[in-house]
Amino acid sequence: MPSRYYFLSSVPMLRFQDHAPITWERFLSEARGNISEADYRLLCALDGGSDCGNAFLKSWYSMNASLDTAINDRRKALLGRDDTSGIMFRDLDMEQACNAAMSAKNPLEAELFLMRFRYDWLEGEKGFDPFSEKALLCYALQLRILLRKDLFTVESGNREYSAVFDKLQKEIITD
Repeated sequence: MPSRYYFLSSVPMLRFQDHAPITWERFLSEARGNISEADYRLLCALDGGSDCGNAFLKSWYSMNASLDTAINDRRKALLGRDDTSGIMFRDLDMEQACNAAMSAKNPLEAELFLMRFRYDWLEGEKGFDPFSEKALLCYALQLRILLRKDLFTVESGNREYSAVFDKLQKEIITD
């Protein structure tokens, strides 16, 4: 009989400062058959960004949309563009995260800060029942954040920057 209790007890612990301990594919394959079909469908829906009517996932996607909007509004303000979206009241933590990300020394630091904000938000939302549906979804989303974080390195960022810079330089010279 599938049980979230046994499954969540068997997965490796996650820490933001560490690398992801397992791949997404392995996580899903270990989850299949060890959790209910409804829980498994929710995990699979994360790839497509669907909330499947789940209240927690709706809250997660709403928080992400609010954070993205706050960052875009801050970028507009820094570029001197008018904000036509109207006045919007935001969470103080979100405003502080947005300001800190926009003040970062480089894009990698800003992205890591935003990932940390999202990771910590999930940690706070997890609640006190470590075997609930919400805990399962928080674990899965935190794992996805760690997997994304593992893709970012200074070396690959410098390679990408050099490639983009070379392409722009060629376009400028040919014009």
